[in-house]
Amino acid sequence: MADHLSKPTPPNWADFFLKWTCPSEQYEEIIGDLHEQYTIDASEFGDAVARRRYLIQVLKFSRPYFLKRKINALSETATYPTPFFVNPDMIKNYFKIAFRSFGKNKGYTVINVLGLSLGLTITMLISLWVWDEWMYNKASKNHQYVGRVMLHAAQNGSIVSSPNMPFPLAAELRENFPADFQNVAVSWETQDYSLLSGENKFRKKGRFMEPDGAKILPLEMLMGSNAALTNPSHLLLSESAALSIFGTGQPIGQILKIDNELEGMVAGVYKDFPQNSDYNDLSFIAPWKLFASGKRMQWVNDLKDNWNVNTFEILVQTRQNSSIERASEKIKDVLRRNIKEVKNSGPIPTLSLHPMDRWHLFSNWKNGQNTESQIYYVKLFAAIAIFILLLACINFINLSTARSGQRAKEVGVRKAIGSKRGQLIVQFIAESFIMVAFSMLVALLLVQLTLPQFNAIADKKIGSLLTNGAAFNIHLLFIGAAFCVLVSLVAGGYPALYLSSFKPVNILKSGSASTAKVSSLPRKILVVLQFTISISLIIGMVGVFRQIQFGQNRATGYDRNGLMYVKIPPATKSLEALKNDLLQSGMIASVAQSSGPVTDILSNSRGFSWQGKSAGDRDDFAVIAASHHYGETVGWQIIQGRDFSTNFMSDSSAIIINQSAVKYMGIDNPVGKTIRWKDGTFNDSEYHIVGVVQDMIMQSPYEPVKQTIYFMTYAPNYLYIKLSPGVSVTNAFAKIRPIFDQHIPGTLLDFQLADQQYDTKFKIENRVGKLSFLFAVVAICISCLGIFGLAAFTAEQRRSEIGIRKVLGASIASVWKLISKDFVYLTLIAIAIATPVSYYFLAQLLAKYHYHSTIPWWIFGGSGLAALTLTIFTVSYQAIKAALTDPVKALRSE
Repeated sequence: MADHLSKPTPPNWADFFLKWTCPSEQYEEIIGDLHEQYTIDASEFGDAVARRRYLIQVLKFSRPYFLKRKINALSETATYPTPFFVNPDMIKNYFKIAFRSFGKNKGYTVINVLGLSLGLTITMLISLWVWDEWMYNKASKNHQYVGRVMLHAAQNGSIVSSPNMPFPLAAELRENFPADFQNVAVSWETQDYSLLSGENKFRKKGRFMEPDGAKILPLEMLMGSNAALTNPSHLLLSESAALSIFGTGQPIGQILKIDNELEGMVAGVYKDFPQNSDYNDLSFIAPWKLFASGKRMQWVNDLKDNWNVNTFEILVQTRQNSSIERASEKIKDVLRRNIKEVKNSGPIPTLSLHPMDRWHLFSNWKNGQNTESQIYYVKLFAAIAIFILLLACINFINLSTARSGQRAKEVGVRKAIGSKRGQLIVQFIAESFIMVAFSMLVALLLVQLTLPQFNAIADKKIGSLLTNGAAFNIHLLFIGAAFCVLVSLVAGGYPALYLSSFKPVNILKSGSASTAKVSSLPRKILVVLQFTISISLIIGMVGVFRQIQFGQNRATGYDRNGLMYVKIPPATKSLEALKNDLLQSGMIASVAQSSGPVTDILSNSRGFSWQGKSAGDRDDFAVIAASHHYGETVGWQIIQGRDFSTNFMSDSSAIIINQSAVKYMGIDNPVGKTIRWKDGTFNDSEYHIVGVVQDMIMQSPYEPVKQTIYFMTYAPNYLYIKLSPGVSVTNAFAKIRPIFDQHIPGTLLDFQLADQQYDTKFKIENRVGKLSFLFAVVAICISCLGIFGLAAFTAEQRRSEIGIRKVLGASIASVWKLISKDFVYLTLIAIAIATPVSYYFLAQLLAKYHYHSTIPWWIFGGSGLAALTLTIFTVSYQAIKAALTDPVKALRSE
């Protein structure tokens, strides 16, 4: 008895598991052999080893699919239950049948793979672009706590928003809201500067900030510390800037001279910001105190306690127990507690915080509310990706259902010998999955090959799929698998349900599935949907290019041809000598000075009053200082009055306004009228209007020109150069650059051509136009592939009919018409649907621009005609091929 009790026995749960996962007819034999082996192992190696070996053997003999079989068999009396459709042998058979089917129909397989590959390629490229845009400014783990202070002021019945702030606001936020703000920093906008290292000159973009700015920005320090900005003579360099300036040498401790005036020592190197960041071009960060110590920066120090001048950007980082939204509500009325109401100057502006997450995607402001900008294109392209993938799926669905007759007998035989509908559905879904998986591999290869070109078109730096690291590749693997499953279900779901629904009795009697006209109705609907999407994309593409052309053709108000300008460093001693030498070079027609570039507005101000100004109106003007000959150099158009002139000594208090300013001020015959400028700082003077100029487009060509006042002042900031007629830019540079090097040594100047800078204003629209063109071409190609396949199937299906018609004397034209007419009708229906749909969405897109092009009828007519022509050409190949086929071959088997 004791021996019997001490005899080792395997675990009961393992026996129970084996009983449910192996064939019932084999269980007794298997369990007997396993128990016998267990006893031997236990006596030789011990109970632990025996149990481990026993479990391994149980797993080897188990077949999990028998679990479902036995559950189903509980209610059946048969010894061998009906096989479950996840049987590996059955799955293997599904794959074998799928590959045989693909090999038997090579043409249709190629069309399906090509269509799906194109669709998946474009979808993945757009998905990479959308993800890159969505992650803009989100590289830092603290990005949700970073924001920019925005000012909202009432002007002429609307609210205008601006990131320009009074300097003392930063101290106010630090002192009175310590529970909400962890860091607050005043910052000057990113600009181009000349850096001098020894005898080497470089042009780099940089930013001056208060010390907390280095803590607010997501700096990943590679050398030194971000606390270096506390020293007014230290600065931080980006990794790429350090490499380009110092090579592989040690950058820490090196001295750099900014604009040949401000000296700073490199005290830290930070990793470059990612491309999808507002600071992706930031090469250096320098202390605010260094900025304020410049020769021309006394005005910065004068504004330290001035609440009336809004010039500076203020960045904040909230504490983790607070939030951007909560802090924004608290600071809303801070200005009202620090600015006194001034008669006829309007209500005091309010404040809010603009989260860093929304700087790029939601950069627009309308009537004080943050509205979408780039996010609109993210949504648009995401929708286009879905539509293009849908086009590829429609091809697969149409060709699969069209060829259903060829597989009708297979379905009938399978059902007759016991196949269930679920098994057939799984079989057809498996075939779809194989097709989609292979197409996905082709698409991944195409994405890898075309990514550099796509980056060039989209102005991105999306990394190669092979160089993004293991984490990215794992995500890509899961996303690719999800795409395969999703597309397999979408593309293969309907054909699987359709093919598995055939009645075996009807099929085996007639030899084919039903050929009723109603069975082709879904295919026709899908073809119409395909071409509706494709035609809409073509119309949208044409509309975008028309809008670009409309902006480019808008009168700029000045002459860009042969006009260049250059920013002059503060250390320049004699501008007059420089201008004289330039004029004597024979290359230059005129030279002038200004406080800003002709392609942008750098300074805005308020505090202007004039006769007839409405009470409570808070004015806002762009202000530009211009020297004599400025108008002659830029080529502006005088509408009323005269230009600044050396013949009038009184021009020191003269101003010229643009047409928008006349309309804004609401004055008739403005020449000779007086304007007083009192902004609470060093400006408190009266000026008289001597002229009115045509509006000059200095900002967006799609928005109204801002009201602008030009003062006659010799500002040293920018030097404008007008080339003599017939002088090329290359020849002019070769002659004038030595002159600049002579008068401004130690500085690498950045010459800008006005026409090139103006063209950059169309950067986003040009990018959208190029991408729209790419998407429209791919969409129409996918649609034509589907039409080509359906036309081939139609010709094959009606081969006997065509043969009889030819025997009876039918011409090639009549056969062509027979096959083509249905596709032409479907295209015409698609044109009729696409026209109002595309008009609505195109109108919505153009409505985002204040100045926009019209939507002429020929856009729809031309796009429809192009689609119709492509359809006819695509179908004609198959139609003419069928018409030229020998009727004897077609009727031989009849």
